Amino acid sequence: MKRERKRPIRYDEGQWFAVTLQGGGYALGNIVRGGYRTNGGLGYFFASVYSQVPVDVDTERLGPSDAIYVGWFGDLHIIEGKWPLIGEVSPSFERGKWPIPTFARVDPLYPEERGVLVEYDQEDPGDQSTWRETVRPGSDLIGLPGDGTDGAEAIEIILTKILGQL
Repeated sequence: MKRERKRPIRYDEGQWFAVTLQGGGYALGNIVRGGYRTNGGLGYFFASVYSQVPVDVDTERLGPSDAIYVGWFGDLHIIEGKWPLIGEVSPSFERGKWPIPTFARVDPLYPEERGVLVEYDQEDPGDQSTWRETVRPGSDLIGLPGDGTDGAEAIEIILTKILGQL
């Protein structure tokens, strides 16, 4: 018996997708670094909650300053089809308009005292030799996004929590 092979889902920078929220509904995400070859990437995530999967027109008015969360994410739910891709990669996507923010790594035992400011290369964030890490007091890093990759379930939890507080 021959098994049918699933065609891989391909996505790239500038691709919008719908994130399934806990309890129902969807939020929008935009992949600004990475793609299917990197098993995820950097996403900008937005505040509107949709009862149905959003469409291209829902993405047209959104820009980086509208994001409620920016972070590295894993793509398992894109691959599984749980996070539907929206349209094609945006032809108007300009990488320079969607920067990689400065991230923070804070010591969980001494959050006020110990931390690291992490700056990625805007063009090649995967090249560790180009990362700049600066030791700082954790209190200097308050408000910066945390460094690290969130799995798909974690992104759903984070967005559901943030949207519930808005």
